[in-house]
Amino acid sequence: MAKSMDFPVNIKKKKYSETIQETQGSGIQYVAVPGIQGAQGDTGPKGDKGDIGPQGPKGDKGDIGPQGPRGERGDPGKGAEGYDSVSGQYPGWVYYKNKNIKEIRLGPDRGDDGWVSIDFMKDTIKSNETYFPKSSTSLWNDEAKSFNFKTLKLGAKVDVRYDFTLTTYMNNTEVWSRLFIPDYEQSPVGYVATLKYQYSYDMSYCQTIYVDAQRIRTLGGSIQFRADNESNIVLNGIYIAVC
Repeated sequence: MAKSMDFPVNIKKKKYSETIQETQGSGIQYVAVPGIQGAQGDTGPKGDKGDIGPQGPKGDKGDIGPQGPRGERGDPGKGAEGYDSVSGQYPGWVYYKNKNIKEIRLGPDRGDDGWVSIDFMKDTIKSNETYFPKSSTSLWNDEAKSFNFKTLKLGAKVDVRYDFTLTTYMNNTEVWSRLFIPDYEQSPVGYVATLKYQYSYDMSYCQTIYVDAQRIRTLGGSIQFRADNESNIVLNGIYIAVC
C-alpha cells in the first residue's frame, strides 16, 4: 500500500542584502563615504632648491639606429704587379691521372743503363686543374711524354709527387727515380727504396725540380725509373706544385 509523503516546502529566494546581513550578524555596519573636497588654501612661498642627488644606475643599451646613407664609390685600384716572389712565378698545383694504365718492365738490362722512361698520358676527365698556376698552360705534354715548363718563369720551383704501384719478383730490390733532361748534368736523381719482399707495393715519391736554365723550360724532362732486379711499375698519377 502506498504511503503518503510530504512534498518539499518551497524556499523563498532571499535578497542579496538579506543574505549578507544573516552572514555578518544582525549588527548594522556603516561604510564611510568621502565628503566633498574643500577649497584650496593660499599657496605658500617657494622653498629653496634642494641639493643634487647621487647619479642613478646606468640604463640599458638602446636599439641600433638606422643605417646611414652609402658613401661615394672610390677610385679603382691599380693592378697588382704579380705574386711576390724572387722569380715572379704565380703558385698553384695540378693533378694528372694516368690514362695509360699498364705495367712497364724494369730491370738492370732495360732502357738506358737500367733507366726506363715511363709512358704517361693524362686523363682529362679524372685529372684536376682547378688550382692551376696563373698564366700557365698544361704542365704535361702527352706527345713529347715530358713535363711542359715553357710557361713557367726562370727561378720557379716545381715539386712533383709520383703515385705508382711497383711489383717486385726478387727480395731486396732497389728502386731509383730521376727527371731526365738530355745534356743537362743537374737533372734530379733520387733513391726511392729497397723493397725487402716479393710483393706489389703502392707507393708515392716526391722530387723537386728547379727551373734554373732555359733548357729546362724548353725540354721539360721525362720521368724515368730504374731497378736492380726485374720488376713492373704502373704510374697511376702525378701531382705537380709550382711556386
